[in-house]
Amino acid sequence: GHMSVAWFTSPSIDGPYTWCDKIGEGHPDPDIGFAEGRFYLFTQQSTDFVSPGPWVEQVEVRVGVDTTNDGTPDTWTDWTEVKETYDDTPGLSKHVKRTPAKLDLTGLPAGYGCSFELKLKDTTENKSKPMIDKVTLTFE
Repeated sequence: GHMSVAWFTSPSIDGPYTWCDKIGEGHPDPDIGFAEGRFYLFTQQSTDFVSPGPWVEQVEVRVGVDTTNDGTPDTWTDWTEVKETYDDTPGLSKHVKRTPAKLDLTGLPAGYGCSFELKLKDTTENKSKPMIDKVTLTFE
């Protein structure tokens, strides 16, 4: 047998968690950190795991508005790549502030309803399992 670090995913911190894969070989004695916009997995091995996030590299979205009240969007935004961002929390070494991805919709006309579409493309080599827990559209 051997020891290594494992990673799991869950849509909630309360679980349940699903096994994804292992990272590295050997006794890891791991710790995690966050600096300069990247997550770090520190180990007692020759290399550390670094991720800039997000776990799924490419998310594209577009939003459409029904301007004729027929239940079908007539005007759409262009497909636009969006990303959530990460930042450290001053004074806390392992607490990361996540800001959701956003799309500016001020160019869309007023209407009777709206729709959205998104495309996920995993461009990473890891065994990521994309999860979208919610989408929020805000109207002002």
